Amino acid sequence: MQWATIRFIAAAAVFAVLLSSEAEAAKGDFLQTDTLGMSLVTRDMTLGRTRTVSDATNLSQLVGLHYFFADRFRAGMSFQITERLWPEPVGEQSRLQRLALLPQVGWRFYDPFFAALILSYAPRTDGQANPALAIQPAIGAAIPVADRLNVSLALEVPYTFYPRQVLGLTSLVGVSFLF
Repeated sequence: MQWATIRFIAAAAVFAVLLSSEAEAAKGDFLQTDTLGMSLVTRDMTLGRTRTVSDATNLSQLVGLHYFFADRFRAGMSFQITERLWPEPVGEQSRLQRLALLPQVGWRFYDPFFAALILSYAPRTDGQANPALAIQPAIGAAIPVADRLNVSLALEVPYTFYPRQVLGLTSLVGVSFLF
């Protein structure tokens, strides 16, 4: 991608965030989220290996339901399914790379920005029945596009601590509905 294109996309995103006026989530509101994510880079500190999207491209779909237990603070659960797009999985690996439950707490600290601390229990990783545990801090912006409907952009830093130590960077985009 050309630097001019990257600068244009970044400027458009900043402009949209600065012009947005977030719909206030209040205590008692529910938030339903539908998100797509892609790991940009990972560093497996146990194996001493770094992987980027040029090595393997996986697409994650996440569906979640969250409850605002106080103004601006939420707790929730998401379900993640990750599929291998490229290259074709090898050996006994499946195209279904990961299944995970993601309990989390979130905070809308300065509209439209939010932060979340996410735990991850994945009974399936690396295309096999390999369980894993991780913690994933995230930061992003929820940009309103209609009444109680937002488009979200976020970055997440997943740290897997069992069975291996893996640090990564994941980009996320999605929609969320307040009800």
